[in-house]
Amino acid sequence: MNTFAQAVGGWHDYYHVVGDAAAALMGLLFVSLSLNVEEITKKANSGLRILAAQSFTSFICLVMFSLLFEIPDQGTRGLGIPMLGIDLILFYVTCRRFLEFRNQKSQLWGGANPLVRFIIPMVCFITIMVIAITVLNGTTGGLYYFVPVSILLIFDASLDAWDLLLRLHEPH
Repeated sequence: MNTFAQAVGGWHDYYHVVGDAAAALMGLLFVSLSLNVEEITKKANSGLRILAAQSFTSFICLVMFSLLFEIPDQGTRGLGIPMLGIDLILFYVTCRRFLEFRNQKSQLWGGANPLVRFIIPMVCFITIMVIAITVLNGTTGGLYYFVPVSILLIFDASLDAWDLLLRLHEPH
């Protein structure tokens, strides 16, 4: 086993826990939205659907990256290329979702700036791009930056999910 693979393998337990936590929270969000399907599918609640989708995106991001780190004997390209590809797709989806949310005719959340809902995931995805590039260059020091990224993504997605569920039960 090469030095890079050993260094990545040292993160196995961390990514296992992060992936499990994100998958569990994503499942809870899915169940709660399923129980409120009538509300979430109303045309007037399109902003809530966008927020739900962004929460799912943050959770699925963590699950996918955790799966990449579970692959044994990873090489720089075997880890870096999928990491960069997945991240670019998630960043693009988040930017599109932000633009869609911003262009909503009805301003949800009392005129709050929708950028607040999307800035944390965008910054996290930019950081993951940098981490992927360092991995492609054969270094593992950047992996330490995935710790605050994963904490921020779980925190942000959980807050969004909580806010979403509260908004679903507000009187109309």
